[in-house]
Amino acid sequence: MKTFRILLCLLFVPAVEPVLDLVLGPASVLGPAPVLGPVSVLGPATAQAHVFYVSIVRVKWNAEEARLDVTVRIFTDDLEEAILAEGGPRLRLWTDQAREDRDRHVADYLLSRMAFRVNGQERELAYTGMEDALDATACLVQITNVDRVETIEVENRILIDMFDTQANVMRFEVGGEKKYVNLGKGTVKGLVRFGS
Repeated sequence: MKTFRILLCLLFVPAVEPVLDLVLGPASVLGPAPVLGPVSVLGPATAQAHVFYVSIVRVKWNAEEARLDVTVRIFTDDLEEAILAEGGPRLRLWTDQAREDRDRHVADYLLSRMAFRVNGQERELAYTGMEDALDATACLVQITNVDRVETIEVENRILIDMFDTQANVMRFEVGGEKKYVNLGKGTVKGLVRFGS
């Protein structure tokens, strides 16, 4: 299982980031890690449908800029299928045929599936763009005017209506403290506290 988690993290977490505590999970992990099937790790030229469904969301407080930076890593094919299922166009992300309005469709999907409350107050998410991340897409979102963080409540419904086994792993980092929440079809909401 640890080998699987390391492989999973290598797919989604930038190489420069320390991944061991995400992989092994500190005592602050809320809930059991989802049990997922075998991994299909194929390059873009031979990409096939993968056999598990996961997104990894990293929420990091930038105290200097007074904001939360949110990065959502999601398999590109799953993201495109979800947008299609809602009546959107085929985006053809990361190809030379990508639609010019792709950011609007990705933003609409993500912002309709995630909600944040910081220190008990509902906060607006602002989509800032996306980047290619191998077979995944890294979507960038921000929450501004966050001078302090005591609690973060999150609702994450990314791909929940598409896949029964969808796992949405949330990683939070505030002032050196790291917390984790595993969300899925049965539990789409989580709460983390900092400074206690």
